Formats: sequence, C-alpha cells, structure tokens
Amino acid sequence: MRLNVLVLALFATTTCDSLCPALKPTTPTKATPGPWRLSGTIYGMNGGRIGGPIAGATLTVVSGVNTDANVTTDAQGHFVFPSLESGRITLTISAPGYVSTAPSVDLMKDTEVNFVLNPQ
Repeated sequence: MRLNVLVLALFATTTCDSLCPALKPTTPTKATPGPWRLSGTIYGMNGGRIGGPIAGATLTVVSGVNTDANVTTDAQGHFVFPSLESGRITLTISAPGYVSTAPSVDLMKDTEVNFVLNPQ
C-alpha cells in the first residue's frame, strides 16, 4: 500500500512538472547593468478623461542610483532619459497648473511609460 502511494505521488509530481510549468515557482530575474533608456509621454487629465500631452513638464529622479537626473518634455509631451542605471527609481513630475506626482519605476531594461497629471 505504501509503495502504491509513493509511486502515485511521484507520478503526479513528474506529470505536473512537465504539463504545468506555470505552477512552478519562478526565480526573480536579476537586474542587468545599464545604461537603460526611460522614455514616455506626460498627459494631463481633462474633465475625468486623459487629455492632451503636457509640454514643458519636468521629470527629476529623486531616489535611486540616478538621483538628480532630470529632463523636460518636448512640445508633444515626450521625455527621454537616455542613460540610466538599473534599479528602482522614484521620479517627481511637475508642470505649471498641475498637481505634482512621484511615481516609482523598476528599470531593468529600456522602458517606455506614460504618466497622467491632474490639474490643480
């Protein structure tokens, strides 16, 4: 009886390993050293909907290895940090007439992310 239970348990484990790879625990990926590009667009909220892009918004890295790196959005609201090191960074994003925000981004590869600011 014990041998039958052991064989059944071994069969179930082997079968699940080959047929259920999504159920197996994954190993977190390690950060690959940069430099990496962080880019995107800043938009403004308009009447509860995402409005147009915000030109002249300032983005500054306030924590992480890239502290004090900063950029300003162009006329289409686009920004690019061309060369940042890997890791979690916190940005401050501000623009005249909008409430500033401080999102965090895990930068492990070239990343594009968009943000939306609320009007004051």
